[in-house]
Amino acid sequence: MQSISQLPTTSRDALTRDMYALASYLMRSANVGTFQKIGELDLSFTQLKALCVLESEGEEGRSVKALAESLGVSLPAMSRAVDGLFERGFVLREEDSADRRMKRVRLTEAGRAAPLALNEARLSALHELMDSLDDEQADALGRALALILGRREEIAAYRPAEED
Repeated sequence: MQSISQLPTTSRDALTRDMYALASYLMRSANVGTFQKIGELDLSFTQLKALCVLESEGEEGRSVKALAESLGVSLPAMSRAVDGLFERGFVLREEDSADRRMKRVRLTEAGRAAPLALNEARLSALHELMDSLDDEQADALGRALALILGRREEIAAYRPAEED
């Protein structure tokens, strides 16, 4: 077995294919748990997308119209999706202070928990991969990720919080 320092340098094209292989493996591994969690949540695809967008937006929320436009669905379809989320306690609806005809939507604690549950399902697939690596593989991967994340804040921002 070659050590990491003995491996030849890789062309960008080969690196892209190798990264694709890793990403595809991880996606397929994570899909089982993720789809199971989606089934447990019993939400439509539009509702899931809305929760994920609202989760990434922060506390302020969005109008139903802006949410529909950002997800490329009709206003009536988004209104129905938001109604279902509201009935299940995932979102709060409030009149917009500037335009009372418009409704603003923001997540409740339960609404924030749904996208996090999907992330946990994905993260469990990564834990399984990390547990399957030998020490040399884990160390090499750790060094490569430290180099990338140390220089790419936009990627490092997605790092999950450490478990207690």
